Amino acid sequence: MKLSPAQLTVELSSAIDPTFAKQIVDSYVEMQNRFLAGDWKPTELDDGRLCEAISRALLQLDTGKIDHRILPGAVQDILLDTKAKVAHVLDFKDRSHIAKVIETVYKFRSDRGAVHVSPTHTANYMDSMLVLHAGKWMFAEFLRLAWNKDRNVVAAVIEQIVQLEHSMIHELDGKPLVLVRGISAPEEVLLLLFHSPTNRLSRAELRKYAPNQNPKTVGTAITRLIDQKDIRPVGEADVALTPNGQKRVIEDVLPKHAPK
Repeated sequence: MKLSPAQLTVELSSAIDPTFAKQIVDSYVEMQNRFLAGDWKPTELDDGRLCEAISRALLQLDTGKIDHRILPGAVQDILLDTKAKVAHVLDFKDRSHIAKVIETVYKFRSDRGAVHVSPTHTANYMDSMLVLHAGKWMFAEFLRLAWNKDRNVVAAVIEQIVQLEHSMIHELDGKPLVLVRGISAPEEVLLLLFHSPTNRLSRAELRKYAPNQNPKTVGTAITRLIDQKDIRPVGEADVALTPNGQKRVIEDVLPKHAPK
C-alpha cells in the first residue's frame, strides 16, 4: 500500500487531532528532505518538531487529552506515570520505549548545537544521521500504535516510510543515485554535490554517480557550472559546490522536482 504524505495525513487524522497528524507527517518529510540535501542543522530542528508533534499525539492516544503547547518532557512524565494517577490506554512498555527515544533525541539535538549556540559542537552529518534514524523509528512506532489498520497494511506503510518524501537521492554502500527522471545533467551534478557531506566530488565520481547521463554531457555540465560559478575546481580532479550553487539547489532544483 503506497500513500502520499497528504494521504497518510488524512488517514492519521481519523485517529488523532488533524493538526497533530499534519505536523507529524510534515516534520518527518521535511527532516528527510533536508538530510538528503545535506542540510544537517535543519534536519535536527525538524526532528525536534517531530518529537513535539508525536509527544502531543501520544498524549491524546493515551489519555484523550489534546494539548497543542505541552512539551515532550511533560508528556513523558504522564506517559511514564506508574502511580495510577492517570488512566492509560497504551501499554506501559509501549509508552516507555517511545517516550525514552523521544527524550533522547529532543535533548540531544539541543545539546549538540542545533538549537542553542554551543562552543564545542555544530550540527554535522553524524549527528543528523542519528536523529534521522531515530525519527524514522519514532514515526514507524507511532503508526503501529495509532493507526487502526490491518497489520499487513501498517507494516507495508512502515516499510515505505524511508521513501515517503520525494526521495531525490538513494544512497547504498556510500554510493548516491539520483532518482528523479528527466533531470538535466547540470541539475544532477549540483544535486550530487549538495548531497555529498563535503559538498565536493571528483569529476570521475560525478560521471559514475550519474549513469543515465552521457559522460560527455556531464563533462560539459561541469564546465558550464564552473563558468557560472555554481561550482569551482579543486586541484586537477575535484569540484566543489559554491554558495551560488547551494542557493540554486535550494531555490530552483529542489522545488522544481518536488512532487505535485
